[in-house]
Amino acid sequence: MTLNSSRREFFNKFLGGKSAQKFITPPYFSNEFDCADCKAPCVNVCDEKLLSFENNQVKFEFNGKGCNFCKKCAIACESINKNVINLKFPATIGANVSIDVNNCLAWNDTICYNCQDICKFGAIDFMGVFRPIINQKCVGCAQCLEVCFVNSIKLEAR
Repeated sequence: MTLNSSRREFFNKFLGGKSAQKFITPPYFSNEFDCADCKAPCVNVCDEKLLSFENNQVKFEFNGKGCNFCKKCAIACESINKNVINLKFPATIGANVSIDVNNCLAWNDTICYNCQDICKFGAIDFMGVFRPIINQKCVGCAQCLEVCFVNSIKLEAR
């Protein structure tokens, strides 16, 4: 029997155990890791160098550039008959994106649309001229982080 993550976290807190470290999953992720004995071609083909391979798991790591969903990682994984990253799965990254309203220029009455301008998914709405919010269209690509020069946008593992 496998416990879902919320139950596991509850029992770990209750029993004093350590919860598993959360990390951001890559685009086209199948929700299952089958990376034992893998040479991680997905990591090597990423032109933006956004993927890393540790403990038989592929992780998305923002490094100043966002993901453009070029599909190379999924094609590389499929080419070695793995199903961890596959084009039949959604082009989303396992992350929650949030805006630190105390740090955001727009939330503090300075006109700035950098995050909205770069978002090709229409995932950032403005409440009037100011106050951007992340909507449900967000795929976690992190391109908005790339252009926010005050670092008010955060990317966290789900």
